[in-house]
Amino acid sequence: MAKRKQTRREKSGSGLFRFFRGLYITVFAFSLVIVVGYVAFRIWAPAPDVDDQVVFHPTSDEEPDDPNVGPAAGPSVPPSAQPSASPTPEPEEIVLHRRDGVFTCLLIGSADMGGTDTMMLGVFDTAGKTASLVSLPRDTVVRVRDADRKLNSVQSVGGTGLLMETVSKMLAVPVDYYVEVDTYAFKAIVDEIGGVYFDVPVDMNYDDPYQDLHIHISKGYQRLNGNGALGVMRCRNCYANADIGRTQTQRKFLAALAKQTVTLSNATKVTSLINILNTYVESDMALNDMVWFGTQAIGMDLDAALSAAALPGEWISPYYELDDQGVLELVNSLGLYEEEVPLKALNIYHP
Repeated sequence: MAKRKQTRREKSGSGLFRFFRGLYITVFAFSLVIVVGYVAFRIWAPAPDVDDQVVFHPTSDEEPDDPNVGPAAGPSVPPSAQPSASPTPEPEEIVLHRRDGVFTCLLIGSADMGGTDTMMLGVFDTAGKTASLVSLPRDTVVRVRDADRKLNSVQSVGGTGLLMETVSKMLAVPVDYYVEVDTYAFKAIVDEIGGVYFDVPVDMNYDDPYQDLHIHISKGYQRLNGNGALGVMRCRNCYANADIGRTQTQRKFLAALAKQTVTLSNATKVTSLINILNTYVESDMALNDMVWFGTQAIGMDLDAALSAAALPGEWISPYYELDDQGVLELVNSLGLYEEEVPLKALNIYHP
């Protein structure tokens, strides 16, 4: 009898041993998968590599248009008695050092009728888990290729690269990436997630048969479908201050769209959302960088962490002219550099 009890204990102990041994192997294997996956991720999608310092060459207003023209007054001097011309000094360099983990992206909304409809500079502080959106008024005056132009025409003149360069020089800000979105992407995304709740700031009534654009949306908090969202994003004639009012609404809508898209209820729609982005979005951002930025955005409280602003200035027909000091304060508030940006680093044009 004792022998049978001993056998049962042995069998019981053996069963428990096998159970815990299997559990241990399972946990070990799961841990190994996590470790290998993490290491693979770190290798495949490391933090983007950008230059840790930026060099700007400010333009000088004191340089004469014709370098052969000297002082207007004074007696004539024989050529042999004239002092030898001093070499032209090299333009002063301004070197700014970037803070670790802070990246920038130019967000472009393409227009149906040519030109750039919407432009924003995005700044993402991955260490502080904060982000900023700065609206760039489309009518901002710039000097490009020996002509006064509106900022929204630069891309059609010289491509996205010229637009990035123009924005970078104007604001003394490095532009690491660009993302260009067809405005119809907003319609497709909003319809895919079942609508976006948004407080429309004004009654919107606008018709443009030439663009087949018809916007009729009442003021107030409501759920917008894709067509409604597209109308809110595009209507600039619905505001007394035109594009300035529209850009304010765009920033708020983008924040609402991001917040309502990144939810557990939309987890099953990841594939369809990616397909929409592939259809409507063009970017120079590598896939591994996109993955890395996506992981850094996890856990962000968009209500508290996302700030928005517009380049300060005033409308002086037919352009929007920037306020140098106001722009300087805004650039310094973005936290891009270890030091303060000096005013002479900006390249703001005034006709």
